[in-house]
Amino acid sequence: MRRYRVVIAPEVADIVRTLHPDLKRSVRSALDAIADTPSIGDLLRGELEGLSRYRVRRFRIVYAVDRSTRVVRVVAVGPRLTIYDAVTGGRR
Repeated sequence: MRRYRVVIAPEVADIVRTLHPDLKRSVRSALDAIADTPSIGDLLRGELEGLSRYRVRRFRIVYAVDRSTRVVRVVAVGPRLTIYDAVTGGRR
């Protein structure tokens, strides 16, 4: 099976670069798992419908899947306590 291509927004890549090396390795490993099987994450509801999330320790990776082009677009990476507000712009 062909892998999905993972596209990370520049601002999200900047966040990943600043993470502790152990957490950064875990996030990269999770992105590999998502590229192999995008449905591995949980679907989000409400304002975030159409997005999925994948848990990495206390962090979450929020992403969208385009099955027609086989692209996973990473929308946000951050701690569980603040990630959803960051994605919605604080409208939650």
